[in-house]
Amino acid sequence: MADFDSFSHGAPYIKYVECLHTAHITLCSYRPPTEPRIARINSEAYYVYSAREFRFYKPRETGTKRDNMRSIKRAFNNLKKLINCNYGEPSHVRFVTLTYAENMTDNKRISGDFRRFYRRAVAAYGDFRYIYVKEQQARGAWHLHCFFFFDTTAPYMPNTDDNHPLRDMWGHGFVTITSVREDVNNLGNYLCAYLTDDKETGKKGSRLLNYDSGMRLYNCSRDCARPIEGTLSCEQYADMRADKSVEQLSTHDREIVLESGKKLSYRYEMYAIDV
Repeated sequence: MADFDSFSHGAPYIKYVECLHTAHITLCSYRPPTEPRIARINSEAYYVYSAREFRFYKPRETGTKRDNMRSIKRAFNNLKKLINCNYGEPSHVRFVTLTYAENMTDNKRISGDFRRFYRRAVAAYGDFRYIYVKEQQARGAWHLHCFFFFDTTAPYMPNTDDNHPLRDMWGHGFVTITSVREDVNNLGNYLCAYLTDDKETGKKGSRLLNYDSGMRLYNCSRDCARPIEGTLSCEQYADMRADKSVEQLSTHDREIVLESGKKLSYRYEMYAIDV
C-alpha cells in the first residue's frame, strides 16, 4: 500500500455489493456523476454535454485480444460475484467440465449443446441452478467449466469410465465431475484464478488474452441469485468493519490517470459477512 492513504479518513463514494456470504466494497476518491456526461450517437461519434459539442471516438485496432481487455476483466469480476451469490454449502455443489472430443471451434454452437445437456441432467437429477464458463484450448477447441447448484446435498454422480451417465447425456466428448473443497470460501475467485492465471509461468491474469473481445464468457440459469448492490456512508462502512461477524478476505488499490492528468484512486475490498 502507498505511503499516503487517500482513504484514511473515508471516501466520497462507497459501493457495496452483497453476494450471499461475501461482500464486495469499492471505495472511490470521487463521487460518480448522477447525470450522464456523454451520449452515444453512433459507432463513430458521441455528444459531450458539458462542452456542448460532438466528438469522434479515437480509432483503435480491432480483432486483437488486447483491444477489449477492460470489458473482459469486468466480465470476470461480474462472474466472481455471480458464483459467490449462489454458493452456500460445498456439499450442494458439483463442478463439472464438459469437453468436446472433436476440435469444435464454433462458439455459437455451445449454447444449444449445453441446453440439451441441461434438460437431460435435470430429468435425471432434479432441478438445479447452473453457471457455465467457456474456455478455449490451445488447439482452438472449446470446453465448458460448469457449476451445478442444488438446494440440498447434491446427488451422487458416477465418474468412472464404465459408469458415466453424464458423459452419455453430454454426448460430445468427455465429462469430469469434481466436488468443491471444504476450504474454498470464495468460490468465484477460485474459479476465475483457475481460468485466468498461467500456472506454468505463475503470471496472474495472463490467460485473459485467450479470450476474444466481445464474446460472452459465461451463461447461467434464470433462477440464479443475483448480487444486491447499494452504497454505504462512511459511518455504515466503519460499523461494518467493526462487526465481529465480518472478516476481511482481501484488499488492493488501483489508480487511474485520465488524459487531463487527474488521478482517480480506488480501493477494492472483500469481506466474509457471516463468520
